[in-house]
Amino acid sequence: MKILYITSDTNSLGGIQQYNRKFIAALKARGDSVVLVEIKSGGAWAGIKFVLNSFFKSVSFKPDVIVCAHVNYSPIGFFIKKLFGYEYIVCTHGIDVWNIRSFLQRKSLLEAKVITTVAEFTGEKMIAQLPELKDKIYFLYNPVDGSRFAPKGKPTLLINRYGLKGKKVIFTVARLSSLEGYKGYDRVIQAMPEILSAVTEAIYLLGGKGDDMPRVRNLIDAMNLGDKVIVAGFIPDEEIVDYYNLADVFTMPSKAEGAPAVYVEALSCGIPVIAGNQDGSGTPLLGGEIGLLVNPDDIHEIAQSIVNVLTGKVRKELLDRAFLRQKVLSKFGIELFPKRVDELLLRFFNK
Repeated sequence: MKILYITSDTNSLGGIQQYNRKFIAALKARGDSVVLVEIKSGGAWAGIKFVLNSFFKSVSFKPDVIVCAHVNYSPIGFFIKKLFGYEYIVCTHGIDVWNIRSFLQRKSLLEAKVITTVAEFTGEKMIAQLPELKDKIYFLYNPVDGSRFAPKGKPTLLINRYGLKGKKVIFTVARLSSLEGYKGYDRVIQAMPEILSAVTEAIYLLGGKGDDMPRVRNLIDAMNLGDKVIVAGFIPDEEIVDYYNLADVFTMPSKAEGAPAVYVEALSCGIPVIAGNQDGSGTPLLGGEIGLLVNPDDIHEIAQSIVNVLTGKVRKELLDRAFLRQKVLSKFGIELFPKRVDELLLRFFNK
């Protein structure tokens, strides 16, 4: 097939960009011809060029299908379809479609041939707003590369770097953005006094960077947790597997996730996971079968869940690294992703 892929900068950091790279790779592995139209940073003029280039490429390339890699790009697919008749796919990821206020986005979703999403929670949110979408939604889950994200011993290099010998490590990696205050890392910090009262050797290691860093550091100082919370900053991609394996528990009690890759990456390394119960986090945790889902606004519940994992007071399967890895890979292993992409195109486009 000839596929026009309308997307953000695929070389930039972020879960959606990572997802796009895997989607594009799966299309190319099928033998499809893929032409990218990417928006780069640069303000209004960059946006105008992006839209114009999308229309130009649709005329010159004559695609069999257009992929709009975010709901924000769906109106481009809508107008191209109206002008030239090309069908389009809209990829959705989570909070972007939980409350669709834009009339044009709603119209664009209704006109799409298929809408992909990464979690049942998000699919249900869309259907509640637009019941007509029920038969158009296709689940294309965030995959994980089990050959890379695999269990191993705690890395000595990181233990020495942060002085973690004999410590119980609670780990979060997230973008520290003031616009994404729903991630929950601040509530883990607030839970630390209660955690430490039960597990004195606990340390919270927070990875990531962003403009929320000053607030995070102020919170740590205000709670006198300077020696109990380590802000690691940006974690290079080549080190992330070691950070997962350093952890005794991975937690991100968020309130607005689609189905973030960090959960399946941690689970693929055999690390217990604690997530919020008010968003799409139930999908990577298989509804709580392979992780703990907690009220992300309840600091006591967050603290108690972390303590229970660190002290072994949870179902034994949740501490069984081989079990966690096997279960998560059976649904989200990267080798399944191309099969899902192939099924998507066969079901909706007979190609």
